[in-house]
Amino acid sequence: MLSGPAAKSDDAKLFATRLALFYAALFIGFGLHQPFFPVWLKAKGLDDGQIGTVLAGGMLIRIIANPIVTTLADRGGKLSIAIAMCCSATAVAFMGVGLADGYAMILIGVVITGFVWGPLTPLTDAYGLAGVARRALDYGRIRVWGSVAFMVANVMGGIVLTFIAPPQIVWMIALTMIPLVIASVMLVPDTRDKSIAPTGPGFFNTRFVLVMAAAAFLQASHAVYYGFASIHWKALGYSPATVGALWAVAVFAEIALFWWGTRFTRGWRPTTFLLIGGAGGALRWAVMAFDPPLWFGGPLQILHGAGFGLVHLGTMSYLAARVPPHMRASGQGTVSVAIGSAMAVSTLLAGYLYARIDAKAYLAMAALCLVGMAVTAIARSMPIERPAVPAAGR
Repeated sequence: MLSGPAAKSDDAKLFATRLALFYAALFIGFGLHQPFFPVWLKAKGLDDGQIGTVLAGGMLIRIIANPIVTTLADRGGKLSIAIAMCCSATAVAFMGVGLADGYAMILIGVVITGFVWGPLTPLTDAYGLAGVARRALDYGRIRVWGSVAFMVANVMGGIVLTFIAPPQIVWMIALTMIPLVIASVMLVPDTRDKSIAPTGPGFFNTRFVLVMAAAAFLQASHAVYYGFASIHWKALGYSPATVGALWAVAVFAEIALFWWGTRFTRGWRPTTFLLIGGAGGALRWAVMAFDPPLWFGGPLQILHGAGFGLVHLGTMSYLAARVPPHMRASGQGTVSVAIGSAMAVSTLLAGYLYARIDAKAYLAMAALCLVGMAVTAIARSMPIERPAVPAAGR
């Protein structure tokens, strides 16, 4: 029977492997849902306004669900159990969406699904950050498998759609819930924090609010890209293969950042990630607003590694350093609400602007990056308050 360093090494490998598999299972569903679910809604007879309402409903319900579910998970003390419960509920709820017919029933089904599917990302990140810190692992090299799965799902989903009719898309997505549930019950169980009540200031202070707001502004700057990049590139005459390649460049940059980023960012402060990521995002959007030629616009998508990847890593790094272990899910839930709210508003703004000024809408996204950087700079200048820590651990 293994003990000491050998046992710890095996535990770390088991944790990393199963968490990576879970991230992959989770993002396969996301990778099919994001590009193809609207196609299914159209095939069900919904008009553009109804499709927008359904998608917005699934997004907005997370603003309510995430803080509720993550807070309950923190109180329960077993994030792995909360994740498995949400995965099982999501599988059932998505089957209901598949069986739904008509605008009202589909909207209800999507909202219910969003309530249990939405909290999975903050719950998983909270569970992962706690386990990574305890075992001295590299978070980026585990999280990267979610990005890999997302990209593979984009490509494979498009191939599958050449063989199935659009009304069957929902069942293609529903099938991904099977490996998701299996991967959730395979997660290494986490243990309840048995320490006594924490002392000192809590994590939710002015500096935390500013960093949270900065991350929200920076991530919300992707609204025009997520909603209209493919439409605009096609309008410029790019083939579907070229459009797919442009998306692939961005995702590859994200994957590379997650895999190798730690080598170059070790010792960085979380706000440094946000500042550099924001600068990369601002540059990317400012150039895309003027429709650069493909030979320049293609490589430009590498900046996704900064605008999304660095900002995500910086946000996770800040939460890992500032949020006490017994409140990690609540902290993740709070940030997800901030980012989700900002993204919802930014998406509405993106649709309004793109319809009127076309690619120049990217300039508004560049402005959001500048605002995010300014807020980050203010937070960086403030003194660091120590988070609540267990008295027994001092």
